Amino acid sequence: MAGAAAGLALTVSLTGCRMDEGKGDAAGTDKPAKGVHLTAAQEALGKASDSTADLKSFRATLSTSSVVSGRQTDLKGDLAFRLKPDPAMKLDVPAIKTPGKTTDGFHEVFTDDTVYLKVPALAKQAGKPWVSFTTAELSKATGVDVKGLESQGRQADPALNAKMLTASKDVHKVGTETLGGVSTTHYQGTFALSDALSKLGAQQREEAQKIFNQTGLDKLNFNLWIDGKQLPRKITLATPPGAKLKLDTAMNYLDFNKPVSIKAPAKSQVADGMKLKGAGSNTPG
Repeated sequence: MAGAAAGLALTVSLTGCRMDEGKGDAAGTDKPAKGVHLTAAQEALGKASDSTADLKSFRATLSTSSVVSGRQTDLKGDLAFRLKPDPAMKLDVPAIKTPGKTTDGFHEVFTDDTVYLKVPALAKQAGKPWVSFTTAELSKATGVDVKGLESQGRQADPALNAKMLTASKDVHKVGTETLGGVSTTHYQGTFALSDALSKLGAQQREEAQKIFNQTGLDKLNFNLWIDGKQLPRKITLATPPGAKLKLDTAMNYLDFNKPVSIKAPAKSQVADGMKLKGAGSNTPG
């Protein structure tokens, strides 16, 4: 998944370990310290974080453009994600574009702690349309604890993103805009990754920091559109000018808390990804 890894997986998706309520490390708090005055825009971000805390599912469209070592990669995808009661995800990316070339994209399904990938190159090698990897296998192959990351799609979790954006110290209101027929308020700002990671639990923060140390990223610009129910309708993230890695990504949220049907492919259509040559080097994360 080189195209996807060059984009979102280098940033937010690798911090996407969402905590199970009441288990594991204690996550960072969004509550301001006593005596700290929040601006109206900062309060709006706090409300957006609160409003997404108990989401059960969401659908979104994703787009990302990244430049790594002078090579640009663009992709767009459709995502359906069930957060509760048991995480499951379906991501469809029709194509991956690089300068002068468009290659086949991929389909990814996560359910029951297993990632299923439908990628032409892997299918040719495996002899079946899909290959599978358990999260335990991915953790061992990549050296990163992917338990809870699930997939490339985890980066779009509105609860995760809204929580990280509360780290901004310069967020401000831009104005009001209509997105997909929904009236929204547009906010803009920046945040330091070290501050954003402080919003996560200790284990998730440690794993994410390993990735960020490799990318050299330390700051991101963002835009956020919030509707009348304090739910995020769109989020864009971008590296500032001069950053070692160039990244522009957008997440458009289509709906929340509507039932999503996500099933694993038929066993007859799935090969064991760990038996393929170079297993782990082309997997998500």
